Amino acid sequence: MKYKTASYVAVPVLLTFTGTLGYLTIKNDWSFEIASYTIFLFTLIYILILERIIPLKQKWKPHKLTIWTDIKHFIFSTALFDALGKTLALSLIVYIQKHFFTSSNYWDTLPFVVTYIIANLIGEFLPYVYHRVSHKGNSNSYISLLLWKIHSIHHLPTSLNWFKTNWIHPINMLLNTLLKMTPILFLGFSEEIIFLVGITHVMIAYISHANIQTNKSFLDYLIVTPQIHHFHHSKKMQEAKNFGNIFPFWDLLFGTYYNRKGSVDKVGVIINPGVNYPKDKEYLKQLVFPITTTKDCCT
Repeated sequence: MKYKTASYVAVPVLLTFTGTLGYLTIKNDWSFEIASYTIFLFTLIYILILERIIPLKQKWKPHKLTIWTDIKHFIFSTALFDALGKTLALSLIVYIQKHFFTSSNYWDTLPFVVTYIIANLIGEFLPYVYHRVSHKGNSNSYISLLLWKIHSIHHLPTSLNWFKTNWIHPINMLLNTLLKMTPILFLGFSEEIIFLVGITHVMIAYISHANIQTNKSFLDYLIVTPQIHHFHHSKKMQEAKNFGNIFPFWDLLFGTYYNRKGSVDKVGVIINPGVNYPKDKEYLKQLVFPITTTKDCCT
């Protein structure tokens, strides 16, 4: 194949760029905000190019009929509520430290790389638990069903690409960010570590949903690659595991990791006669879906 090599280096190249820019930003005391936006824009352009030259499935390409829904999810569901989650997390930690205690400088005694790894694993734990519980959909529990209804919006698309990364209910986005950032801020990690955790999250979150050909490799055990995250969106329940958003560590530890050679067949929610999931273009219905469905909507 003409672009076979690209499928092998697609993820490593993005990791290298992000890591290099992150290192240079910290070393040269550059603006964290500008560096973060630069990485976001590079990731966007890079993935869109890859999706044209090495698409995993032609039918997964962005469609003009749903592009406005894609944009609404990006602006309102993702960008706005991610920022809100970070603000709430920061406000909560400032309040706790002001009225109860301040964090120590313990992390400064550890090697920087070790601290970075620990911060990522800690930041991933609560989102992993929340994500895993959200997939239960226990018909005997209103809370369990509510969590699935909220999270199901992310699984509505029957295709995966850069745009579909942003298909997420605002409450889901808010909780993901709040659960990730609160422990990291609470434990007193440095601004540099938080910056690196943030750019790592953005880069992996988008590349893991990309419509690109990749190959099963050792990277699948280190980060959440397209190879393993596509399976999470599978309509086959035995494949729909891998609840880690950025790293598969907790999946490997708790036995929810799944991988195999080849690629996922079909993605999306399992449609049953009694289920009335919102349509692709019904953004407002997707927003109110969690509170307007009956208890037995998803059994």
